[in-house]
Amino acid sequence: MLSPRSHHPMLRAFRPGPSRLLVLAMSLALGACDGAESPLDPADDPQPAATEPAATEAVAPDNASLIAASERITFISFRDPGAPNLANGNVYKIDPWGHNEVRVTSSFDNDYAPSWSYDNKRIAVVRYRWDGNVGHDDIWVMDANGSNGHWVRPTPSPWDLFDPTWSPDGTHLVLTVWWASTNWYLAKMNVATGDIQLISPGTGGFVGTRPSYNKAGTKIVYVGPKYGTVEQINADGTGHKVRYTSSSGAVDHPTFSPDGTKIAFEKGAIPGNTDIFVKNLVDGVTKRLTWSTAADRNATWSPDGSKIAFMSERSGTAQIWTMNSAAGGSLLRITHTTSHERYPSWSH
Repeated sequence: MLSPRSHHPMLRAFRPGPSRLLVLAMSLALGACDGAESPLDPADDPQPAATEPAATEAVAPDNASLIAASERITFISFRDPGAPNLANGNVYKIDPWGHNEVRVTSSFDNDYAPSWSYDNKRIAVVRYRWDGNVGHDDIWVMDANGSNGHWVRPTPSPWDLFDPTWSPDGTHLVLTVWWASTNWYLAKMNVATGDIQLISPGTGGFVGTRPSYNKAGTKIVYVGPKYGTVEQINADGTGHKVRYTSSSGAVDHPTFSPDGTKIAFEKGAIPGNTDIFVKNLVDGVTKRLTWSTAADRNATWSPDGSKIAFMSERSGTAQIWTMNSAAGGSLLRITHTTSHERYPSWSH
């Protein structure tokens, strides 16, 4: 039986409101995943460079206008009236060159963590939902222009739901759920019915957060139970592997490249200074792409895999940037506000 839980026990996400802030507790022992055992990959943290490569203005390709017309990056902005001190956020869209910005939601209900469906027709987002005088984070789905918005579950959830990302076939979302008042588990939510089931090979489910699919829909990558590992399972919960082990700092927000050969993630002090890394699953090499003294988070791949959009606080406030996915560099800041802009998600 499910029990209510109003606060995530581990994370401090970039969410407003003191009653709803999430705290990362790396020392909290959550216990091992119940999936199949597999040996840990060796820690392979790259050595830091003396300085970050100088930011250079990205050069627009010849087909930039075509890309701008077909691709969008959603993000959460806290610029609007009624959202002081990060109290609330709304969904915005922008093209990869920082133009054609459009506001998608006007909820003032603390939207965050938007995710594109693979056909780019729908967006899922986490939104705070009240049930009488009790509230929980729940999942809201809408068309790409913000219309036809609705809760996935017809009735309020008695537990918190986070981190929605779409299955490639659009039938369900993979997410994390506070299950049985014990831990955060990987789960699937049917977008037609709102039904939720743990991802489990029959052994009780996987403890973890931030799950997301590869483009083929065959594998799921996620953050392990102590935020020191990036882990992977097959879509049915079999084939558990540890893909990356951090020897220093927490890891967060892993995501497959479009061709499935790489995983981007962030590592560092959460909250605090984090940087973007990419692990090549073919040769096993991990590269560090950013070297800022500020937080760089929420990596999201361009459809062709050549770029990564991410949130960075290097300018003083959280803003959305893009860079080359192979070696970093070619940095382009695409939002320019005095408010905070977070949680980028690149369309497919």
